[in-house]
Parts: sequence; C-alpha cells; structure tokens
Amino acid sequence: MQILKFLRGRCNVTVSDSVQDDVHWETPRTGAQLLATPYRQQLLKAVQESTSLTAPVFEAYVKEPLQRYAERVQLLPASESHHHSYPGGMLDHGLETCVFGLRLRRQHLLPPNESPERQSSTGELWSVAVIYACLLHDIAKVIVDVDIHLKSGRRWCLWEGTIPDQYRVRYIKGRDYFLHAAANPLLCKEVVGNAGLEWLKSQPDLFGLLVYAISGHSERSGVIGEIVSQADRASVAKSLGGKVSSIEKAPRESLQSKLKVAIRHIVTEKIRLNEKGAQGFVTHEALWLVTPLVPREIKSYLLTHGVENVPTNESRLYDEMQSHGLIIENAEGRSVWKCTIEMGEWKTELSMLKVHKSLVWSGDEQPDVFSGNVEPVEAAEGSQADSENHPAPKKCEVSSSAEKSDELEDENSEETTRGNLEDSILDIATGDAEKEVPNLERKLAPSPADGDDSSLLDASSEEASHGEAFLSWLRDGLRTHKILMNDSKALVHAVNGMLFVVSPKVFKRYCQEVNGEEKGWKEAQDSFQKLKRHKKNKDGGSFHKVKVVGPNKKSSTLSGYLVSKDDLMDEGKEVLDNPFIDLIDGKN
Repeated sequence: MQILKFLRGRCNVTVSDSVQDDVHWETPRTGAQLLATPYRQQLLKAVQESTSLTAPVFEAYVKEPLQRYAERVQLLPASESHHHSYPGGMLDHGLETCVFGLRLRRQHLLPPNESPERQSSTGELWSVAVIYACLLHDIAKVIVDVDIHLKSGRRWCLWEGTIPDQYRVRYIKGRDYFLHAAANPLLCKEVVGNAGLEWLKSQPDLFGLLVYAISGHSERSGVIGEIVSQADRASVAKSLGGKVSSIEKAPRESLQSKLKVAIRHIVTEKIRLNEKGAQGFVTHEALWLVTPLVPREIKSYLLTHGVENVPTNESRLYDEMQSHGLIIENAEGRSVWKCTIEMGEWKTELSMLKVHKSLVWSGDEQPDVFSGNVEPVEAAEGSQADSENHPAPKKCEVSSSAEKSDELEDENSEETTRGNLEDSILDIATGDAEKEVPNLERKLAPSPADGDDSSLLDASSEEASHGEAFLSWLRDGLRTHKILMNDSKALVHAVNGMLFVVSPKVFKRYCQEVNGEEKGWKEAQDSFQKLKRHKKNKDGGSFHKVKVVGPNKKSSTLSGYLVSKDDLMDEGKEVLDNPFIDLIDGKN
C-alpha cells in the first residue's frame, strides 16, 4: 500500500511550466504498429517457433499479451545510460529476454520431477509462464524510474492505461534502482490478461513461481526465476556487445564503446560521489575516480556481462582507457594521479583516475560540484595498476591491501557497512531463507549402544561416512539455496572454475544444523579432509586463500578448500565465478 500511495502521489501532478513546446514528442502507437519492425517480427517468429501452441492459442495467450506489453512500454528505453538505452529499448529487451528464456527452457523437463505424461500435458503452460515472466521481470521501470509527461501538461502513470497523447520521458534523479522489482506485479494483469491468469492459476505452484520471479523473490522463484535471470543477462550482454548466441548478426561494438557504457553505469548506479569515503569526486574540470577499486568494478561489470577482450592486467586496462581518450594522463604521461582530498576537517591522499565529465553526463545532468578540494600532488610511482606500489592509505581511504583490513575495520565501519559484496551483480538475495535450516535427524557422531559391537567399527570408515554426510548436506543446501553462493556472507564462492568452501564457518554451520551446537566442527573438517576431494595448494597443503574486494569496502581474505563443481553442483548447472574474489595462493 505504501508503494501505491507514493506512486499515486507522483502521478496526480499537473505539469505546466516545465513542459516546453520545442522538445521532441513521441506519438503513441498500437501494439501491432510497434511490433511491425523487421527485427521485432524476427523476434516474434522466434518466440512462436519455440512453442508448440496451436495458432489460436498462441494468438490469445502469447501474441495479444505481447501487443499489450508493447502498448504499455511504447518507445520507452530500458535504462538511462546502460543497456537498451534508446527509444524502443524496453520493448526490444522484453522480446529478446523472451527468446533467450525459451531457448533456456528447452534445457529443462518441466514441470520438474513429474511423470513424462504430466510434462507432456502441461509443458506448454510452463513455456507460456516463461514468456510472461520474461516480459514482466522489469516492466515497472516504466512506472518508478521515469516520469511520462503528456503534451497536454499532465504527468501520466501507466496503471491508468496506455499513453493517450503525445508524450516525452524523463528519468527520475535519485531513483531507487530496486523498487521496480517490487512494483512489477502492478502491471501483471494489464499485460497477461484475465484468460492468461486463469490458465496459470490452474497450476498453483507454477502461478506462485511466476509471481515470485517478477516481484524479486529469487529464493522462491525456482526454475522460472533461474531462466529469467539468465535470459535477462543474455539480452543485456547482447545489447552491450557481449558474447551470446545472437538471434541475428548485429554489428559488434568496439571495446571503447563498451568501456564508456561500463563507466557510466558504475558511476551513476554503483558508487558514491562527493562525500567522505566516496569513490568518486566531481570538480569543475573533471570526474576523479578512486583506483584500483573503481577500475576493478568496471572490469567486473564487463566480464559479468559477457564482454570479451577485457584486459586482465589492470595496467593494460588503464592503457586501453588512456589510448581511447577516456581518461586524462598526468604530467608524466601516466594514467594514475596522486591527489589530496579535503572536505572540512577530513583530509586524505588517494590514487585516482581523471575522467572527462562529458563521458558520463551531458548538459543539465551533471551533479553538483564537490564542496571540498581535489588537489593533484604528483603522479603515482611504479606500476599504474599494482596496488602495492600505490601510496599507503590514510585513515579514511579505501584500501586494497588485505594486510590493512584489521587495522581499518573500526575506522571505516560506519562508511563501509552500506556498500559491500551485497551490491555484487552476482548476489543471490535469499532473504530469511538462510535461517530455515532443515530438521535433520542424523547426528554428526552417533554413539553406539552400550555393549554393541558396532563401537569397534574401523575409525577410518566412520570418518569417511561423516565426511560424505557433510558433502551431502552441502550439496542439498546449494541446490535449495539454503546455503548462499557468491554473496557477501556466503559459505561458498565460485573462483577459477572451482568452488571455494569457506572454513571453518561451513563446518560450524553444519554442526549447528545437525547437532544443534558448533561443538565437533573440527572432527567434521578432519573427516571431510580425509576424503581427499579437495585440491591441494602449491605448497602441498589443504587450505587456499582468496582476496575479497567489495564496491565500497576495503579488501579482506578468506581461507578454505577448493572443491570441484562436479562434487557439489547438479550436472550441467552453470555457475559464474564471483568477480569480487581473487585466488591469492602463491602471491605476495
């Protein structure tokens, strides 16, 4: 209800003086007109060919909802400066996501764990549900991210119906980038229609998965949510020139253009500006970005969205940005500047990149200038990318050194708690699901009855069974998302094509769930280790170390085991490496 009150208050506004006659106005079009372009017709054909619906059923339950979706989103972009940021981008993104979603759906026998007869009789309904979920996964962006102004002088909200008059769109400054997921159901009925909802309601479990998928409850959306998430990433990667199985041969964009998009996205949507502990500062002459944190964010963004040929070495990345004129070199011809930042009584020294403001903003979009001072001191010495050669961080500086993490924990706790690995693109937000632990009847070390000869069982056999029990528990937890992966508080991370299992936390969690107390975790760890299912480090030991770097947080280290994905994940399940974690075994 609070969302409705907030949005209703925004819509009941008359716009008069702010609407000018000399701006460009778009004329509303019918769904058929909007879908008539050759590219969208190709996408429609791909959608139809991916289902086995009869022509009348496809017309009523797929094509008509697609037309209603087109009439709602019209020529609105999908984002301001990210993917599909052009007139009609929202429509293209919705259709592309449907096509990719149906391709992914072919890899699954749906409904899962049902008989072949049931899969045959209800499988097409699951395909239709995938289409609906893909269309609706971010449709509320056209409500909460933008203001639609009519030429008549009124502001229009899309739950009132299709846009009735010539219109223009402006993005809302300071918008909540996560609100659209919660608001997506507002337009569900308008797009799907009564008939589609009735058909979905005939399968209550499927109906629930769809609603959870479009409202942002990924932990409850099951296979539908997984398909939509992967399809969305594929469409985004296609828009950014990344590697996907393309629907049509599109012209490839240069790395320069991809870097521009990445910089805009990180600056406008990920980092803080012009405040104590921020990662960027805007002056009259330029935008200053803290290194190496922000460049690593840019690199992670490109890799996560399937962009190829991204330099793995940060020095090479800086050279690439400098050669394309994206960053401004210092007096010595280097990319990295050493600067003193002052704001009131706060003062620190940072290594930074100097970026043209026009790369991120144009005209009136530019934010206010930093109220303090950014004063270049001298070029950073040594390697431009090597954090070990950067000046030692001051009290409030974002540090890239794992060795400083304990020293700076208390000093930066207030500033860094807001932005950590929970901001990761690969975050798996499971809400309270993590607390719902299974009621396991087995115990870690069951005691045999007095006098029972089973007490004389071989110790190694017992230890092996305990280790296998732990592995079984870990597999089940990952499959049901009771155990998080690639999250800030996760017990498992994907790195270097393997799974990194955090120790000893994972064994303490296991004992807590199985026995109700952490006591015995060392025995559980020893039992697992004796199975020899983990990879040894370079020195022949069992433990590996990784460095974790969050968007707004200093780096830290974790210790644990490296295990093959095949030992813990279902066959064929794709898991992407966490871009915020680096294996540091053997490195200084």
